[in-house]
Amino acid sequence: MGNYTTSVRPFAPSIARERTLDLRFDWRTAIAGSAAKTGLELRDDTGRLVFAIAATASELRYAVTGPDPDSLNPTWTTTSFDRSMWYTVDLHMDFTLGRVQYAITSKEAAPTVMASGTADIAGTNLARLVECNYYGTGTQSIDNLRLVRPTNAACGSLAGSSVYAFGDSIVDGHQYPRGFVDFVADREDMTLTNYAKNGATVGPAVDASGGHIIDQVRSAGSRAPDVVVFDGGTNDAIEIHDQHAYEIGTVSDATDPSSFAAGTYTGSLEATIQLMRQRWPEARLVYVAAHKLGSRDWDTQLALRKVTLQAARKWGVAVADVFADTTFDTRVEAQRAAYTFDSLVNGYPGSGGSGTHPNIAGITEFYVPVLTARLVQLAD
Repeated sequence: MGNYTTSVRPFAPSIARERTLDLRFDWRTAIAGSAAKTGLELRDDTGRLVFAIAATASELRYAVTGPDPDSLNPTWTTTSFDRSMWYTVDLHMDFTLGRVQYAITSKEAAPTVMASGTADIAGTNLARLVECNYYGTGTQSIDNLRLVRPTNAACGSLAGSSVYAFGDSIVDGHQYPRGFVDFVADREDMTLTNYAKNGATVGPAVDASGGHIIDQVRSAGSRAPDVVVFDGGTNDAIEIHDQHAYEIGTVSDATDPSSFAAGTYTGSLEATIQLMRQRWPEARLVYVAAHKLGSRDWDTQLALRKVTLQAARKWGVAVADVFADTTFDTRVEAQRAAYTFDSLVNGYPGSGGSGTHPNIAGITEFYVPVLTARLVQLAD
């Protein structure tokens, strides 16, 4: 290839229609001198930039903006690197929001993060992979390319269904405006109303920053949804273990609300489920058991899980069990760092969180498949 030449490989037309995509690939350049620069660009169907990576002999370069369309001179950010190594590029593209979350890491036993961040982009879809020879010559290689688009695991059986979601920050999304139920609803073409609030508890916490989940149920629309998805217990673990605000309690033998121990977690949980059943008797109820939390006392988690599953069996509530059915465990330091966040980075969930709030990787890898599978079972 001569100077400023390209080789364009289009993605399938169906890819260009997707609003959310995850792309990973390994990349390496064999440039030998500073007078050469080669790289890859990802562009939309009108030539606007989504992401680019390139290298000279001494600099790794990446870009998310630049003159459009189809300009061979993006606005580069540079860093030094070892050109003899392979590098892994991870991209999460959200074309609805017009953003890309990117990470470039060295491909080795203890990877080094060369670059990471989130940025607004001009590209509106993913349509082209452009191999670029900016100047000079140098072979570049791509390996292990993996493009993941939202899958409709329900094969359309959930499309058009309505969902009410209740719970705490894990359902709400924490600082991000989309939680795991939003991801499922988007992928399965379901209509979602999310009432969850950060800091909400099941039990009667006096100063719960997000109030009580039963109040979310009371405030919800009277029109019956097809499905109710909820969680709870994460913030109760703090109230019970750290604050000694109330007891866990036991599951009642009766279904009359007057028999529930209202001052306990379990009594409050039963009252919440009973109200759901009363308001929407035909709706399918699904409790989502959160992942194993390194940010909460372990024995308290287990005790809360035990009574919650007992209550679910009593009231006929289905369980989407992320706790038991996945390996998501933020007591493991690597998982805590990789899959949870406490704050946003340029509008997206970051990483290195306390272990409570799943970031996009945690949501898509663990929560979405478990909830989707459970909804499919119920629909079938």
